Amino acid sequence: MEPKMPHIRIIEPSEKSADLDSDSHNQKAKLRFAVPSAPTKGLGRRSRHVTFSSTPAVNRSRMNLGNPSHRMGPLGGRRKVILAPGHSAMDWERIKKDKNLRNIDPSEFPMRITKARLQQHHSRRDCWVSLNGKVFDITNYLDFHPGGRDLLVENAGKDATLIFQKYHPWVNYERILDACFIGFLV
Repeated sequence: MEPKMPHIRIIEPSEKSADLDSDSHNQKAKLRFAVPSAPTKGLGRRSRHVTFSSTPAVNRSRMNLGNPSHRMGPLGGRRKVILAPGHSAMDWERIKKDKNLRNIDPSEFPMRITKARLQQHHSRRDCWVSLNGKVFDITNYLDFHPGGRDLLVENAGKDATLIFQKYHPWVNYERILDACFIGFLV
């Protein structure tokens, strides 16, 4: 006895789905996939319908893809700034080696900084932040930040751990700001 094959219904892509995939040059080469429909009753036995449809069009340029640093600007995309010449990540690494960026007396290093003292350093000319209990004088780093200095100045004089973790939890800030480390928040 020959096994009974389930009923399969094939649906070709419609004009509506072709409009969604306007980037495709060859409509015949579209990918199609089968989606089983809900089981139905047919002549006393259960059969399954399988439908084929074209893949939905996806606009990947506006997708977040799960990366928390992909903050959307007013025109879409990540909110980044154009850095001035000489302000790349490689330039920052070179400057860290050549300069003392701590702006404190070496005999005071590492400092024990209270929250009240941290709050006093909240301007573009004197910018300290705390990340996970460590305090960094990021005044010299402001112009090197890919998201712009304004984002850093908004959080100056504060514990910025939560906002930092929200937008770039994968970034090794201790490595980037090692030359800016001045002490511990107490």
